[in-house]
Amino acid sequence: MKRSPRALALVAAVVSLGATTLPALSARALEPRVVVAATSPIPRGDVVVSAPLRTSFDLVLARRDNAALSSFLSDLYRVGSPTYHHFLTTAQFAQHFGASTASIDRLRAYFARFGLNVGAPSKGRVILHVSGTTRDIARAFATPVVTVRRRDGVLAAQFARSATLPSSVARLVTGVAGLSTVAPASAPTLHANASSRVTPGTCPSAGSTTTNSPNTLGGYTLQQQAQLYGLTDAWARGDTGAGQTIAIYELGVYNSADVTAYASCYSLSPSITTVNVDGGGSSGGADEATLDVEEVAGLAPGAAITVYAGPNSGSGPTDTYARIADDNTAQIATTSWGTCEGDPSGSPSAEQAIFEQMAAQGQTMFASAGDYGSSDCTGITTNALAVDDPASQPFVTGVGGLTVNSISPLSEKVWNSGSSSGGAGGGGVSSLWSRPSWQVAPGISSTQTMRMVPDLSVMADPNSGFIEYYSGSWGSIGGTSIGSPLMSAVAAVGAQSCDVSRLGFLNPTLYAMANTGFNDVTTGSNDIFGVGGYSAGPGYDMASGLGSPNPATFLSELCPPTAATIKANAVLSGTRAVVGGTEPTLNLTLTSASGQPLANAMLSVSASVTNGFALIDNDQGSRSKSGNANYTVTTDANGQVSLSVFATSPGPVTLTVDYQGGTVYSTTLHFVNAASSARPGAPSISLAPLAGALRLHVKPPASRATVTSYQYSLNGGATWVTFSAKTLTITIAHLARARTYRVVVRALSAAGAGPRSKPTTATTR
Repeated sequence: MKRSPRALALVAAVVSLGATTLPALSARALEPRVVVAATSPIPRGDVVVSAPLRTSFDLVLARRDNAALSSFLSDLYRVGSPTYHHFLTTAQFAQHFGASTASIDRLRAYFARFGLNVGAPSKGRVILHVSGTTRDIARAFATPVVTVRRRDGVLAAQFARSATLPSSVARLVTGVAGLSTVAPASAPTLHANASSRVTPGTCPSAGSTTTNSPNTLGGYTLQQQAQLYGLTDAWARGDTGAGQTIAIYELGVYNSADVTAYASCYSLSPSITTVNVDGGGSSGGADEATLDVEEVAGLAPGAAITVYAGPNSGSGPTDTYARIADDNTAQIATTSWGTCEGDPSGSPSAEQAIFEQMAAQGQTMFASAGDYGSSDCTGITTNALAVDDPASQPFVTGVGGLTVNSISPLSEKVWNSGSSSGGAGGGGVSSLWSRPSWQVAPGISSTQTMRMVPDLSVMADPNSGFIEYYSGSWGSIGGTSIGSPLMSAVAAVGAQSCDVSRLGFLNPTLYAMANTGFNDVTTGSNDIFGVGGYSAGPGYDMASGLGSPNPATFLSELCPPTAATIKANAVLSGTRAVVGGTEPTLNLTLTSASGQPLANAMLSVSASVTNGFALIDNDQGSRSKSGNANYTVTTDANGQVSLSVFATSPGPVTLTVDYQGGTVYSTTLHFVNAASSARPGAPSISLAPLAGALRLHVKPPASRATVTSYQYSLNGGATWVTFSAKTLTITIAHLARARTYRVVVRALSAAGAGPRSKPTTATTR
């Protein structure tokens, strides 16, 4: 995802050429105004023209309850939560979290006063589409608006200064998208030298599929990619992404003839539908769009593909994301388009609202992390450390880039071709977003407070990249642009393999499998301009993320855990305890079937009593009216949890741990009074011979412990026979005649068995 260099221009000079004049302000202007959108410098090479323009923009609507949405999303992706993976429909999201009708009506009335056309809100009620002339837009926001002819010939509008709204209106929006910059998002790709099947057939034109290093075309075929990322065995099982729909976000138009030729060579017949947003994709970007479609169609040949194509200007980029969310027909979405977080300053907030909607609906979102390494804003602002949007968004999985020198043995490092000859895998620290709770893994310091990208990395170096068919020829292509569609295809195959309709937002799952699901990349750096970027190392790093998908484990570990697949390793301090004494403690470790720690799993714990009451972890809130205890605990990053049990009365206590409605552990604890908690001493015994039998008499031990029963043994304690403590004389019958027996006896209490009596011998008659 590489963009052409862009230089800075002076905004002041631009404004004097073609800014729309402002009207005299009315008495309403006395109401304090609040900044709702910033502006960016006009890119060098773009020309300001003194002509009004009719354009559109999006208002990002303030949600009715941000705290409730945050809580819902947290529970939605917390393993074991009662609402875990209980995804919402678009209508449900709008009902619970979308902007209120009153807020939308007030915004509609305000902008209509300035002659602007206010459309219907997005179905999720997160975006409100507004259109009109630059003159009327300037009046509404009390700031000049310029018309710019971009280098590609497209006319676009941009705020010349920060835009404001009256405070009573401003509180109803969280941002404005489509007017903060005329610079288009971009995703140019990098080139190296230049009848249907369910799975791809051999395509000789794409080069050899059997080499362990890049073939003669300088890259890897579908079969080689499948070997790299664990798809080979999945395809053999019939898992090809069937039942999944992948939305491909495009701001250009793919070349259908090239895609047809590509699919034909691999003997594939992909199902591709195009949805045009705001009139469809812009000219340019055909190579990017073609690459995206070919990569997805080849690696997830059973999945349906919907290409969402919007214009690369105004509100087109935001509207295209909103349409994917509102349609909610694609379980997985991918974008290779983006720009650095600081450009434009208004779009990230608009995207955030949409990506939160997608996460609530269970849509998986991938984004390429950028091709300028640790300096993502190069050509836009400076070469300083910066990351790419939307890859850095909290509800997006950012995909970085690697050089893959060999498949077997695996040899990969962080992609960095240098600033003069190519690019490097994007990564670093967000300047906008705090570190999410799920971003915990070896290598991540607790002192890190901001979101880090990428989340994982795959092939990106054009000299060891993806072999595409474009403009009538085959060749290797690279950039992190190939990573996002590649991972969307892997996720589609994984969803079918897991037999689930939606995997949802993946990052909580990815970080939970940090120790088992990835090949750790420890070589290379993404510091392309020598500004102090990031180097690969053990565990998570901001050059390679968690690493590359491990083909042996990655797909299986994507599967949402269930009670039936969980393994529980329990260590209990003891099953017997004294009322008011030391409480029994349970240490439980939960893992998936493949051994992956079940981090952040929400467990339901109950302790059932026959009398008195019980507490868990001495929490009075766990006590119910019946005396039983009910509690919720969450495993740590290692899948571990520890809890204690307290009871007020002697008797059995049934301890049960449930996950998602299924029991993963259960045991019975026995509580006794202090008086009965001691083990009894050794009894004394005497024997009298009988015909084929012995009469055994027991003298109780001298200790005060309450004896509940006795046991005798004829074989030195190898086996024991129990008899009542109320009967001190018994007959041991069915013995051999004229045979000598050696007998020992022990007393039992609630605390266990005491020491043995002295052995006594006798001979039967």
